[in-house]
Amino acid sequence: MFTNNDGPEEEGQEEEAHIMGPTGEKEPPLMGLVGDITEAAAQALHMSLLSYNGGKILAAKEDLEDTVDIEFFISSGGGGVNDMFAVYDLMRIVKTNRDIATFGYGRVYSAAVLLLAAGTPGKRYMAKNTRMMIHHCSSNVGGSHPEIRTNFDELKKVEDMMVEALAENSALSVGELYNIMSRNTDEYFSAADALEMGIVDKII
Repeated sequence: MFTNNDGPEEEGQEEEAHIMGPTGEKEPPLMGLVGDITEAAAQALHMSLLSYNGGKILAAKEDLEDTVDIEFFISSGGGGVNDMFAVYDLMRIVKTNRDIATFGYGRVYSAAVLLLAAGTPGKRYMAKNTRMMIHHCSSNVGGSHPEIRTNFDELKKVEDMMVEALAENSALSVGELYNIMSRNTDEYFSAADALEMGIVDKII
């Protein structure tokens, strides 16, 4: 699920994410997300991306020791959309220096779909038995009527950002994505569907 709050998911506690990242200078550029996209998961992914970008956000390509592809493995049920965008935007910056190959397996749901699609075109992969899911943004924030209205307006803005970004990184138009989401339910897709949608480039 992608949410616009830092609290637990509607159906229970957030699943603790298991993060793979660099532990030594000579290790290959691998990173991974297994579990929900939380603030802690985003922080760990940030550190991996920065490490692979010369320790800087705006590093010059010539300052990097190498430009071997970063491999990003993803198996996630989604999570906080703001945390996702923090990772997504850093991926966009790092991709100016080195390619990021993304690999989806197991499940790639909600906000995790955009991280998968954000890999370098031609280098986005999905295991053949992976399931993908797209749905509306959701929030479990309560409060007074003005607070609920403010949260609703923000939720709509964030959802628009999500849809526009996914359209930029796939073969789907903004209208097609809203049509999928207009069914007001979780919409599940196969790896073959993801390939047809242009979210991935190859099934493995």
